Formats: sequence, structure tokens, C-alpha cells
Amino acid sequence: MSNIAIVTDSTAYLTEEEVKRYGISVVPLTVNFEDGAIEDGMIDARAFFARVDASTKIPFTSQPAAGQFLEIYRKLLEQGKEIISIHISSKLSGTLESAGNAARMLDEERISLVDSWNTAFPLMMLIEAAVQWIEEGLSRAEIVERLEKAKKEIRTYFIPSTLEYLRKGGRIGGAHALLGTLLQIVPLLYLYEGQIEVFEKVRTRNKAIARILEELPPDSDHLQVTIGHTLALDEALQVQEMIAARVPRARLRLRDIGPVISVHTGPGLIGVSMWQRD
Repeated sequence: MSNIAIVTDSTAYLTEEEVKRYGISVVPLTVNFEDGAIEDGMIDARAFFARVDASTKIPFTSQPAAGQFLEIYRKLLEQGKEIISIHISSKLSGTLESAGNAARMLDEERISLVDSWNTAFPLMMLIEAAVQWIEEGLSRAEIVERLEKAKKEIRTYFIPSTLEYLRKGGRIGGAHALLGTLLQIVPLLYLYEGQIEVFEKVRTRNKAIARILEELPPDSDHLQVTIGHTLALDEALQVQEMIAARVPRARLRLRDIGPVISVHTGPGLIGVSMWQRD
């Protein structure tokens, strides 16, 4: 059994089976409605947006408190573990700041914090890689070094059905320039160094999807592609089929996006992450 433990946050949207199998500790973010709060992942997207539609205001999200990390870190350290704590981009959430505050209260020499520059399905890809590297016997320092390299290699593109949720949530980044443009424009966005930026503006959603397909690297046994969506399963499956036809040897996966992220992106979002691993 390895002496390295992984801690992450709920925006990676790992399944319960993955959390148990990999022994990962997950700290939840929170969605706050006028009539109460829910922890990320407690309800599915359809039920969540039904509640959003019934609310007079779009709910806001909250990062975990340092105390939540403190409890988990202390328990793992007492078990003799070293910790790699990898989280949603610091440009999208203050989660990493809370983790850092907790680490400083304990033993920073045994806790490595990683700003993933990502969230949701690309964050999941990084965690999965970290688990593999632990199983291969790499040291904590070696794994962190690889994660810092990998986060720059993963490319994530996504198409929201509207920019309104991003605008109201304050997570729009460089895509702010699109606000007020013609309704006919479909924004193709991407994550660049942890921030949401405009990749390209096209006229239709199909053209945006086609543009993502053009960005796929050459097919290989090392290509990983994850398709994420929010209440757009049929379209996500179609995109998966198109990618499979274009890069048949790639490892493809499909992921739902949970409340904390989807409340900022809105329903109908389609995203694709691609990583050509060494």
C-alpha cells in the first residue's frame, strides 16, 4: 500500500466506485439557494435545474472551509501518509486557497498542493493519472512534477448553450468580450491556464463541434478523450461517435457535469477534453 494519498474536491465528479477504488478523499463545494444549501453532487442535473428554474435568483457557489481540509489532512497525516491535494483552478474557485490555509496549520512538508488549471472531466483525468503514477511507485515530488506538466497538455473545449450563467456567476474570464454580440454567434470556449477564454466564434453549434474535432491530435494508443455534458446526453453520445470514427484507438469516456460547475455553465453544455499522453 502506498504512503501517498490523494485529496481532491467534488468538481472532479468522480463516481462513488472510483473514490472507493482509488482511496481518494473528496471535499465538497456547496451550491447555495435562497431556501438552503446543497453539497455538490447530492442531486442529479435534471433535479438541480428544476430547482434552479423554481428559484427567483440563480444560486451561488461556495468553496469549502479550511476546516474541512484540516480534518481530512490531519487524519491522513496521522496514518503516516503524504498528501497530494489537487483541485479546481484557482482562477475559478477559492478552493485551493482553503486547502493551502489548512496545510499551513499542519505539516506543509508532507502536503503538496496542485492547482489543476482545470475542473470537472479534465480534473478527473489528472487525478486518474496521479493514481496510476502512485501505483507505479513514483515519489510525491515526481508525481507533482508530472501533474504540473500534464495540466498544460490537456486541452478542453466547450460549447455552452448560453453565456448568461457564466456572466451571472462571474466565471466568464476572457469570454466576457462576447457579451452583447449578435445572437447568431455560437461561442466555442476553452480553458487556458485555468481561465475560460474564447477559442473561436462560429455560426452554428454543429460548426462548433466540427471545430473541436479538428483539434483532435493524431490517433494513438495514448490518446485520452473525455466528453462532458450537462443535460445533453444525446448530443454528447453523437459527439462521442464522431470522435470514435475520427480517432478509433483513443480511449473515450463520457461524463456528467454536476451542480457546482453546471450552475455556472447552464444546461445544454457540451465539452471535450483531449490529452495525448507520453
